[in-house]
Amino acid sequence: MKLFTIEQLRQWDRVTIESHYERSLSLMEVAAQACAEVLLDKAPAPLYIFFCGTGNNGGDGLVMARTLLEHDHMVVVYVVGDSSAGSPDFRENLQLCLDGDVPLNFIVDEQFQLSLPPGAVVVDALFGSGLNRPISGYAAEVVEAINASERTVVAVDIPSGLQADLLEQQVGSIVKATITLCIETPKRAMLFAENYPFVGSLFLVPIGLDGAFHRETPCNWYYYDEMNAMADLKVRSKFDHKGNFGHLGIVAGSKGMMGAALLSNYAALRSGVGKVTAQVPGCGLTLLQTAVPEAMAVEDTNEDFFTGVRLPQGCSAYSIGPGLGRHEVTANALVQWLKSMHLPCVLDADALNCLSEKDLTCLPQLAVLTPHVGEFDRLFGKHESSFERFQTLLAKARELQVVIVLKGAHSITATPAGEVFFNSTGNAGMATAGSGDVLCGMIGALLAQGYEPVTAARLAVFLHGLAGDVACEARGSEAMIARDIIEFIGDAFQQIHHLRYTLR
Repeated sequence: MKLFTIEQLRQWDRVTIESHYERSLSLMEVAAQACAEVLLDKAPAPLYIFFCGTGNNGGDGLVMARTLLEHDHMVVVYVVGDSSAGSPDFRENLQLCLDGDVPLNFIVDEQFQLSLPPGAVVVDALFGSGLNRPISGYAAEVVEAINASERTVVAVDIPSGLQADLLEQQVGSIVKATITLCIETPKRAMLFAENYPFVGSLFLVPIGLDGAFHRETPCNWYYYDEMNAMADLKVRSKFDHKGNFGHLGIVAGSKGMMGAALLSNYAALRSGVGKVTAQVPGCGLTLLQTAVPEAMAVEDTNEDFFTGVRLPQGCSAYSIGPGLGRHEVTANALVQWLKSMHLPCVLDADALNCLSEKDLTCLPQLAVLTPHVGEFDRLFGKHESSFERFQTLLAKARELQVVIVLKGAHSITATPAGEVFFNSTGNAGMATAGSGDVLCGMIGALLAQGYEPVTAARLAVFLHGLAGDVACEARGSEAMIARDIIEFIGDAFQQIHHLRYTLR
């Protein structure tokens, strides 16, 4: 799913109306009624209080209120602003509300009073995604009153006051939504940590915008979803054998951190690779062969840490780093190995920490790096915000010609070509020790199976998050551990294959 700019979204709406509808009001009806259905599902309440601006976002809110009233739900509407100066679609829907006896209140100055009884859900339809400056005047006071109400707040398309394309710290009055019903596709600013307090839980509301426009319009930002995963995931043949699915070499583990090595090995095997050979220090050999008998093992010459590669010929890709330790010998051996490496690889955890004080030109082209925020800043310098970090992410992927997965709530995969893929799966229960080790094994498994590095990274990130979502349903976010993610990797693969068969 492409993450268009606001100008592109306007064009998308316009093309859809011209191609599929006689007038813009018809598309507004479709969008608002779809949002009304999701609103009733996600935020049931005895009373819905709508705050509608005088633009098209306010028009969406008016349609939603009218739709709910027609289905016997209690609604109250506050119109904020000069309704006579509203957009044509807003004014037409306002007249329909007047004709349909929708309870309307009009706020046109600072002298307003609100009634927000307990149990009511507030619906924010004040300002839409076209807003390009902070809210001011009495509209800002309305926003602050909503935020102070301690009610469940549902934003329509985007929280009012949030500027959709602004990739910096936002200022002014912004609605703090509990839930955002985002029409068709997320808006770019929603996907950054600083804006989470405004967005809350994000739910997409598809309304069938023109498919040809989505396919043909250039865009290098993506929200990677199940349809993308379905397109990327290969289908196995009846006569395939383990030799078709690659041989992954894993270099992981050190004294006291063998658990990370076990997790990455086990996750790789659960992700479809044909064969795994792991190099571990002597202290971990018996543990690995006991806990993960499906993996073959090679013993380092050192009892406690990695001193140089001893993996056999024939590997098709490498996963490097989980629990590797930061010994200077390990760091130097890793750099020397990387300088001569010609196979796909993923570098995680201590492999990244070992490189943080080294010359990164040792990295092979299209190596996959998977830092969390702390590892990223150790590699590339301290950052003051996720927006700054994002710009560095883009720059370093291009400069080093590598694929970088910046792990987080919407893990971002950045490519040397300037593309970015924001992940759509995952949950807070995955913020647990070992989760990254699992992802490292999964990416390595896909690389070994012949997936291109960009595809392996974005697909593994999605499946990792989807497995985590299934695990969260089964275990609850607080109780989740990394092994739970591995347990449900198979379910994640099955969900995508099932989607493919369903859509045949």
